[in-house]
Amino acid sequence: MRDYPEISETQLHALWQQQKISREFLQTIDGLRLEVINPGQYNREGGPDFRRATLRLGDKILQGDVELHVRAGDWNAHGHHLDPAYNEVILHLALLEKNPDQTTSSIVRENGLPVVQMLLPEKTVLSHEQPSFSLFDCPLSKTSPEKILATVRQAGWSRLEAKASAMAEQLAHTSWDQVIYRGIAEALGYDKNQEAFRRLAELLPIELLFAELRAARGLAPEILLEALLFGAAGFLAPDQSEAESEAFVAPRRRLWENLRHTLQIRPLRPEAWLFFRLRPPNFPTRRLAALCAVILKFYRSGILEHLAGVAAAFGKAPKKLVHELLQHLICPAAGFWQWHYDLQSRPRVRRPLGDLLGRERARDIAANILLPALWLYFREAGNAVLQNQVQEAYANLPQLQTNQITRGMQKQLSAVFPLPKKIAASAHNQQGLIHLHKLFCRPLRCQECLKLSQK
Repeated sequence: MRDYPEISETQLHALWQQQKISREFLQTIDGLRLEVINPGQYNREGGPDFRRATLRLGDKILQGDVELHVRAGDWNAHGHHLDPAYNEVILHLALLEKNPDQTTSSIVRENGLPVVQMLLPEKTVLSHEQPSFSLFDCPLSKTSPEKILATVRQAGWSRLEAKASAMAEQLAHTSWDQVIYRGIAEALGYDKNQEAFRRLAELLPIELLFAELRAARGLAPEILLEALLFGAAGFLAPDQSEAESEAFVAPRRRLWENLRHTLQIRPLRPEAWLFFRLRPPNFPTRRLAALCAVILKFYRSGILEHLAGVAAAFGKAPKKLVHELLQHLICPAAGFWQWHYDLQSRPRVRRPLGDLLGRERARDIAANILLPALWLYFREAGNAVLQNQVQEAYANLPQLQTNQITRGMQKQLSAVFPLPKKIAASAHNQQGLIHLHKLFCRPLRCQECLKLSQK
């Protein structure tokens, strides 16, 4: 029996997410100092509690997932040592039991590798005070409608520049086409499969895919590309149980078996992909089919070269440019993918499925990848006219899907003045809301936020 108050995992999650752990407790059970560079993204679905964290352990940088428990023994009790979904965990954080015999001294993942452990005294959590800041206690919301809208709009421009700056850093190590291709792949992965899509894009660089497509003679480009991507993703398992699926997979599997040896590609393991609690239209298999369809639109001329040509042709009409960019992303389902969600199951639909990549996701990719890339490209090329035209297209991009952040920010900034519709009237403004939340609201940089519209 524990003789101190029960603590919930929710409290432990808040402590980690807000990084309120005192430095004196940031060390492993082996006595190594731990520095949290990025706590990771909170995962509300199945699997580890925080995804894609970055930690410094001694002189080593670790990147992966973080799992938290109230009791250290829950790692094994919950079966994580037998679950491949936890093979990316780099840190297990739990409370230090009062009875040392109850504390697990060492734990391993399903693949046999050890997991670093950090155990916290319970007083660390019990003494943690929640910040007094309330979502609706927002200085900006008390200024004026004009000030609020101007700040959101300026934050939208700042987010465009931030996206471009992140791409500029990547370009020091790779090509324009690879940066855009990787961005599209990660976007198709959504939250759950973003990391797997990123790994796939690094395993199969765009230049390799383009070279294979351009060199293919007498071979259907879509079959070759699907063989490469689905094979490298680990989806072309032998002998599909369903006849239609086997008919689709068989020719691609034969191609893949030759290509994997020629190109020396080691495919991802199937457990790298998450299907749990995903709607079938969002299965990674369908998103991978969408990535194939997008690549096929660009392999003859290259991604950036083609998109720059589109911008040059339609830049004087921002709405037309937006339309053309979206058309290069929207991919209707055809053939096998009109009726299937994956490569194993029998079709369970009575009418053809929707687009592999629809208009709403296309808008999101345009806002976060295509337009920032084009804006940066024309800035680097010294073409201020086309850079400004791309910026106008960004301002004319229609509204994106709402999410938890944009909905929360709408409420926050409308606490005094009823502005929810105006605040999120366009993709530009929605991007501004996200930028404000991440860079100013979450770290409580309120005074800097109030000065933003003055820039």
